[in-house]
Amino acid sequence: MEKLKTSNIKEWIKEIDELDVRENLKWIKNNFGNEAGMTTALGYSGIALMHHIKEIMPEIDIFFIDTGYHFAETLYLFKKLKKEWNLNMKILKPYFRKKDLKKIIGPEPYKINPNLCCHYLKVEPLLRVLHTKKIWISAIRRDQTFTRSQKNKAELDGRGIVKIYPLLNWTRDETWNYIKLNKLPYNPLYENGYSSIGCKPCTDKTPEGGDERDGRWKSMPKFECGIN
Repeated sequence: MEKLKTSNIKEWIKEIDELDVRENLKWIKNNFGNEAGMTTALGYSGIALMHHIKEIMPEIDIFFIDTGYHFAETLYLFKKLKKEWNLNMKILKPYFRKKDLKKIIGPEPYKINPNLCCHYLKVEPLLRVLHTKKIWISAIRRDQTFTRSQKNKAELDGRGIVKIYPLLNWTRDETWNYIKLNKLPYNPLYENGYSSIGCKPCTDKTPEGGDERDGRWKSMPKFECGIN
């Protein structure tokens, strides 16, 4: 697979920055087709983006990483979407499982070393497929965290992977309005005080007035799992 030139990224930022989500996905489809891929943990932003993908480029692969620590509601949502939306949704499973991490890190690996836990359970499975696509799509938004607020719609990350964020300029309210207007399925935990949902041991209800992802990793000095 031909490696993309870093210099193209600056051109792409100018080209797609003002495009809306549908136009952004059409640009990706025209330029990359099924050489584009998506990762999702089935958060509400991911659901909104997948709904657009379903209508514009349903042929692309969408990867969900089953860490072994997901909420039952998240796993049910995966099965529902795979059955009803007819998308190429695929499960990635880590080489190391719960029992392995308990031997390597300790009895509660997510507490002892959450960065290493995320590496084994999330980053390692993703690394196995990153090379199979020329470009990766993600549903992150600028208003989710300070670090995400600094991103451009197209970027070359630290691993040399090209990423595009079609929903980057959407707000929380815009995303939820889209979900409700189109009657899309979503994780019911959002109705119970959660605003960002990941692995069960590292996800808590969001403190009142906090950022969207303040309930992740329960006040540990950690903001991302390493995928984005």
